[in-house]
Amino acid sequence: MLIKAVTGREVPPGKLPLDVGAVIQNIGTAIAIHDAIVKGEVLITAALTVSGKGIKNPKNLIVPVGTPIQNVIDFCGGVTEDAMKIVVGGPMMGVAQFDLQAPVMKATSGILILTKDEVAQNPETPCLRCGQCIEACPLNLMPTKLARYTQLNRFEDAEDTGITVCMECGTCAYTCPANIPLVQWIRLGKQKILQIQKERIASPK
Repeated sequence: MLIKAVTGREVPPGKLPLDVGAVIQNIGTAIAIHDAIVKGEVLITAALTVSGKGIKNPKNLIVPVGTPIQNVIDFCGGVTEDAMKIVVGGPMMGVAQFDLQAPVMKATSGILILTKDEVAQNPETPCLRCGQCIEACPLNLMPTKLARYTQLNRFEDAEDTGITVCMECGTCAYTCPANIPLVQWIRLGKQKILQIQKERIASPK
């Protein structure tokens, strides 16, 4: 999306930015490359943001890789009484964390603590066939179809329709008026397809 906004070039589904003559990196990666090449320093820390209504003292931190998430939360004063969910990553692509002894990784960019009110889920309803998820998808995929293929265990059809191209940005689920957890279904489908691909390699005909 950023490449299209800046250059007008559109990366086709299944292709890389390099295929349209572009390279894109975030500032953290650029700094890590500089430190490794110029200074000879190994990346042993992660710059991350601890935020959300469920954390007492939100902070931007530089944390040694391997530090337990619980230690980071304690350093920020702990969670509030109504804290309900801890998400590693951002609100769109982050993953709920169940083990707070899990370590901070190099790619850990944030820890988001949500309150009970923020995680209250609206009831899921049948697909409205409105097409909002398709219109919102930056990769021009059909999220509702991919999710349906996964539900029906039609993984080959999902693969042919481009499920492995999905970058799990969460835009489809965010825009869905039926509150269908599209990203979760697509993520499950991708995991199943990866397993099938491994089996193909292990047992060639």
